[in-house]
Amino acid sequence: MNPESFQDLETKIAFLERHIEEQDRVIMKFHQKVETIFQEIGQLKTTLQQASSSSSEIPNEKPPHY
Repeated sequence: MNPESFQDLETKIAFLERHIEEQDRVIMKFHQKVETIFQEIGQLKTTLQQASSSSSEIPNEKPPHY
């Protein structure tokens, strides 16, 4: 193997290692955003359940102006 092809391989490996590190950072940010969204969905489900249970307690009466 000549020195030029060896240097080309080293350059390609360095590029690929940097690319993998960048992808890892992006994936971690994406994972954090997904976790935040799941937490917000859980909070919204809880709020919706509380609202629906409290709305069933309200009597179904006509307003006084009828």
